[in-house]
This record gives sequence, structure tokens and C-alpha cells, in this order.
Amino acid sequence: MRDDVKKYLLDGTMTSIKMILNVPYSIGEITAKVPDYASLRAVKINLSGACKGSITIQGELPVYSFIGEGLFGMPVTGELLDSFIGEFANMLTGNIATLLSNHGLNTDISTPMIVTMDVEQYECPLTIPIKIENKGNLFITLVDPL
Repeated sequence: MRDDVKKYLLDGTMTSIKMILNVPYSIGEITAKVPDYASLRAVKINLSGACKGSITIQGELPVYSFIGEGLFGMPVTGELLDSFIGEFANMLTGNIATLLSNHGLNTDISTPMIVTMDVEQYECPLTIPIKIENKGNLFITLVDPL
């Protein structure tokens, strides 16, 4: 991925996080390490068009539930929680795609897919660690295609 496109993708991701998360959080230092924790639920959305690659969001179930509660005013649990995780990924990447289009980078997003993480498959990852206050962690990883 070109450096300018990667910068727009990273900037768009940070802006989208600020737009969507309305619960107390802090963003840690961006790293090239992809988290590999069995306790994390991961959802992946592929990017195509001007910006190729994927965005993977990993989080602990209580974190997703808390984010859903912040958005909807009530706890999100059970079958609704799995649905919400995909919707959260759609909201985040949809905003990113819109922000990229402001820079002339028309990007399409795939349907969210719940995935099992395989850290061997990623090339040039950028992971944004997010600490959700008193709840746990969320990780957003941007990756180039192989």
C-alpha cells in the first residue's frame, strides 16, 4: 500500500474511532504486532478499490457489550452481541471508506466476517490498541494484502 494511502487509512480509522466510541477510552501506541489472544472475538472486513487490504477488529465480549450499551442505552448480550460485533465493524469501516473518499480514494468494504486470528497471514500490520475504561481492550489492525 502506498504510504499516502496508508496515512489516509490510519487517519480515517482514528477519526472513525472518535466518531463512534461514546464510552470512556484511551488509545495506546500504534504497533506492528497483531494480538493473538484466544479470548478475543475478531471480525474482519476486506477493503477493495483504491485502498486494498483489510481491517480486523479484536475485542473481549464485555468490551463489545459495553460499546453497544453506550450506543443503544442498554446492554447488548447473547445472539444480539454477535450481530452487534458485525454491525460495529460495518459502522467503523463505513466511516473510514467515506473519509477516504474525501481524498479521492473510492474504497469498497466487504461483509463483516467473524474470524479466527492467524498472525502468520499478515503483512505490514498496524495495530491500534484501545483501552476501554474499566472493561478491557479493543484492537484495530490495518493490514496490506499479501
